[in-house]
Amino acid sequence: MDITTAKGRCDYIRLLVNWCLCDWHQLGFDPSVRYCEGERGNGHWEIDVPQMATGDAGMETAGSRYETQTYTITGACVAADHLFGRHTRCFVATPKQSTGNQGEVLIKDSWSYLGRHQVQERSGELGEIAFLTKIGQMVDEHPEFAGTVPRLEDGGIVRLDVNGQLAIDSVETVLGDLCRHLPKHSSDYAYTHVRLAMTPVGTRLRELRSVAELVVVISDALQAHKAVLDHCQILHRDISENNIMFTRSGNNIHGMLIDFDNAVDANAARNRSGPVCTGTLPFMSVNNLRKAKVARTAVDDMESILYLLIWLGVWGITTEHREQTRGKDRRVVNWSMDVETAIDSKCYTMSSKSNLNILLNEFYTPPVSELGSTSQAEDDGIIAAYDDLKDIIEEIREAIFNNPNVPGNARGTEKNADKTKAPAETGHRDNASAIKQALGSIRPDKKNKPEPVDAFEERADPEVARTIHEDVVGILKVCADQIRSTAAF
Repeated sequence: MDITTAKGRCDYIRLLVNWCLCDWHQLGFDPSVRYCEGERGNGHWEIDVPQMATGDAGMETAGSRYETQTYTITGACVAADHLFGRHTRCFVATPKQSTGNQGEVLIKDSWSYLGRHQVQERSGELGEIAFLTKIGQMVDEHPEFAGTVPRLEDGGIVRLDVNGQLAIDSVETVLGDLCRHLPKHSSDYAYTHVRLAMTPVGTRLRELRSVAELVVVISDALQAHKAVLDHCQILHRDISENNIMFTRSGNNIHGMLIDFDNAVDANAARNRSGPVCTGTLPFMSVNNLRKAKVARTAVDDMESILYLLIWLGVWGITTEHREQTRGKDRRVVNWSMDVETAIDSKCYTMSSKSNLNILLNEFYTPPVSELGSTSQAEDDGIIAAYDDLKDIIEEIREAIFNNPNVPGNARGTEKNADKTKAPAETGHRDNASAIKQALGSIRPDKKNKPEPVDAFEERADPEVARTIHEDVVGILKVCADQIRSTAAF
């Protein structure tokens, strides 16, 4: 909008007039989050979270009562990073009125993709509320996983008072009659306001103190990943730096897998081979980046774990290490530039141990200490710890890309013309055609020409994926058990 032109000034005035005609909820006003003045000027923020008693597992159902639980916000974990738009925000809060032993909770306030008029849909992108409910039932049956996944305390779809009636807070509600002028299958307005209260409250990976702690935390998160897949048939699909957290109690530390907003029912994922691309760019698998027409499996998430460990190794695990690598030129930057660059870089890096070592040689190293200084021994310990992480990464790479327990077609990082798939049968061929082709008197039918094998797609096979998943989880569990047994924190 260029207000130096007559048209720009006209558009600007039209915008101001339209704003004046909007209702409060259309301007982003949310009465379920409010500031309360306190005594002596000590105010605080309160936020309403839909109660689990609403409908079934927090889902909106016809005729269900809408009730909320009020929480007092004590801190912000994730803030909106832009002025405009609707973003995911996370707060630490406590119940305004104590309910049993419930203490601090993490409140996730987000706009989730829901199909239009599909509030009760229980698969696909609605999943987080239903998924967390199912995961909570798993933890009740398998308490050894308590604390490694979020427990849903309250949560549901936010409703607002619109002209005296409760309405679901969605982009459709905000746009109102304008929705009639949008394309029928447009997804731009199919977002709905969802708010969840979960325990425990975790800490981000950047607050870890050592490589040993990282290995333990990642191992716990992967065991949770496997348990959720095995017991609940839920595939996470968004392993990233922000979606693994940890809790600390004294000298004990535990990892936690969070954020099931992009998760999917694993059975549905196996039946879906369309071009789906989800996740966080630097950590996305090659199949995911390519939008390959194969089902997403646990192998995609294991690839993400590998890229995450390399990413942290290069930029540093602790806050201090990250400060020292800030602004440095590293090859992993290619993973966050664009999709094609990320695909090329990852395929090249994982194609051989020597190519992987090019990245591993860029791992964090402490600044050079003065010879004989008291910090020299400490620096040597840090270097040795990062070297141990390199060994773990090399093992995981072998388990994913060169696993001896899977068929040869599922090994490698590129299409192999020497290994070909048998052409699909297209129907019965008459004897004359078969004889002619056998004698070489005619050229082979192009439709039946064998295709080069793509190892990435071959690893989407359920049995192959299961083997790789178990091997990667096992590698990290062995390392984590050894660390815990020696108290090497």
